[in-house]
Amino acid sequence: MSMTIEYVRFACADPEQLASHRNRLISVLRKRYGSDFLGAHLARYEDTPLIDLILWASPEAAARAAEEMPGDPAAAGIFSLIGEVHEMRHAEVLHSTQQ
Repeated sequence: MSMTIEYVRFACADPEQLASHRNRLISVLRKRYGSDFLGAHLARYEDTPLIDLILWASPEAAARAAEEMPGDPAAAGIFSLIGEVHEMRHAEVLHSTQQ
């Protein structure tokens, strides 16, 4: 199994509100997926769309979360802040390093 990055590019009317609720989503992901959830980064482009980069332990974990999380009642409030999803993809990590 190889680490997988979930890349999601989406619109959001209030990025600051989404960011302020981010820890709740991270908590839900940690609780539900345990060691399969490796981390997440929410970022903003200059031209407004947001991107979410989520690191998963395997492509299977990424696919499972992509299917389950949008309908998870524990994350409903957070997902209601997300507008149109422009792109969502999974990519195999070929190399990784940390400081």
